[in-house]
Amino acid sequence: MTIAAPPITGYIKRMFGVGAQEMVIIGLIALVIFGPSSLPKMARDVGRFVSEARRSIDEFKEELTSVEDDEDDDKKSRKRSRKDRDETDGESNGKADQDEHDL
Repeated sequence: MTIAAPPITGYIKRMFGVGAQEMVIIGLIALVIFGPSSLPKMARDVGRFVSEARRSIDEFKEELTSVEDDEDDDKKSRKRSRKDRDETDGESNGKADQDEHDL
């Protein structure tokens, strides 16, 4: 049995299962614990961390897709080389058979 979440309406959407009221409470608790002077610096540090993490993830994804593309290209080139080799072998075998027939 699964329980469906109620539809989200309004301007503010839920993030990680945390609603607007919970976000406000978390913000107030952080303000009380860390104080108004250090909170902006902490927010900047968190923002830098998130942007660096996103950048790293994007680079990792690009590496994965480039490796997959390289592997696909290698497979295609191997198939082409096998096909070319088979066609070349077929032509040379046909000529050899024809030469034997001519004798």
